[in-house]
Amino acid sequence: LVPGRTEVPLLPPPDQPQMDDGSCPPSQNWTEGQDETLRCGARGNPLPLLECTKDGEPFPAGVLRPVTRAHAGTYLCQATNPLGTTVRSITVWVQCEWGRGSWGGSWVSQGEGAG
Repeated sequence: LVPGRTEVPLLPPPDQPQMDDGSCPPSQNWTEGQDETLRCGARGNPLPLLECTKDGEPFPAGVLRPVTRAHAGTYLCQATNPLGTTVRSITVWVQCEWGRGSWGGSWVSQGEGAG
């Protein structure tokens, strides 16, 4: 510190929204009957608004919920702040309960080949 000078905290520079494989994995494996959450987060300054949907219906990221086969498919997550918008597609695979036991697990995904 220099006598007579006021220290000003440095603010992070403005930045458009960003999502990557670490913050928003493009492929996620869930198990039917377990509690899971859509993992997706966005960075930016100011902090972006994150909205995720499945089949056009809102599906908030980070909300724990019991998994059913209907959760398999493609989700779109959009992060927006005043500097821009970025969109990321996520495929959720669901291991079905009926596939357990001697048959082993089976993975299903709706909307394969989309995107």
